[in-house]
Amino acid sequence: HWVPHEVYGMPGDPDNSGKVFFSGLYAKYMGYPEGAPPYPGKYSRFWRTLPAYRYYLPDFMYNRDEIRPSNPIKGQFRLRECLGCHSVVTPGIVRDYEKSAHAKAEPSPTGCDTCHGNNHQKLLMPSSKSCGVSDCHEEQYVQNAQGGIGSHASCASFAQIECAWSIERPPGDTAGCTFCHTSSEERCSTCHQRHQFDPALARRSEQCKTCHWGKDHRDWEAYDISIHGVAYQVNKNDPSNFDFSKKLSDADYVGPTCQYCHLRGGHHNVQRLSTVYTSMGMSNADRGAPLWKGKRDTWVSVCDDCHPPRFARENLQAMDEACKDAGLKYTETFKVAENLQLDGMGEPMPKDLA
Repeated sequence: HWVPHEVYGMPGDPDNSGKVFFSGLYAKYMGYPEGAPPYPGKYSRFWRTLPAYRYYLPDFMYNRDEIRPSNPIKGQFRLRECLGCHSVVTPGIVRDYEKSAHAKAEPSPTGCDTCHGNNHQKLLMPSSKSCGVSDCHEEQYVQNAQGGIGSHASCASFAQIECAWSIERPPGDTAGCTFCHTSSEERCSTCHQRHQFDPALARRSEQCKTCHWGKDHRDWEAYDISIHGVAYQVNKNDPSNFDFSKKLSDADYVGPTCQYCHLRGGHHNVQRLSTVYTSMGMSNADRGAPLWKGKRDTWVSVCDDCHPPRFARENLQAMDEACKDAGLKYTETFKVAENLQLDGMGEPMPKDLA
């Protein structure tokens, strides 16, 4: 357990405690990150940005006076004036907004100026903090912020700044990674498509597909070809089988969506019911830590909406066995690499890099 000890100056726990997370990182990184990029981290000095990043990290790279992009329009404007101009300049945005609950809010609409400000020289790019103010969506913002590693609330600062495999590379090389990893932490609009912000859209599994796919985290592919995914795909357009107008707590589905399980009841901390990382026994097999048992029991309680608890537990055990087999192959692969190194056939990384 040299990683947390040497890199972060803290001791590691035994692996079966349930407290050691993916890559050996410790619970120091549990909780919502504070501060602005470069976030404080061992590799923050490598942080390099492109102009497009300002839309991914609005509070830190768009809304600050010293780096806000210039704007030729001067003056202060209210909702009616914004709509009048943008119905010509960006008509698609206006059409979406006029369909939204924001436009129909009582006693007065939540307008362009509410989120973007009314000073056209100092327009704001709304972040998740903008949505999380006390008179808007504070509860959802606080719930989202409760997650640690493996949740939306930490995917930018942790993955992009603390992990050298990403941050040491040129900014163009990591733009794709940054888009997903910063979007879900920094902007509610990643899931709640602007400018309609329709909850019915956010309840569809395809919303998660934006980020959760690809060879290094093939979550969508695994779901899509599973029996759950097939049930979703063949029934999703039938409101009698999937009524997305209902809140998740009231949903009556013939199969689970990503949101139905991971955002159960509409709670915005996706880590509450997640199989990610070793604490659920997925990337490492369950070795009996009490922390794992509690989380696995909770997971079974989700499955038993449709399945007997025994069925769910036996499938978790089957996944454990598959992970044990994969672990053996993983170890053998590393041994091959180690032997190449010992034989002078490999080129080591500098000691300061992961």
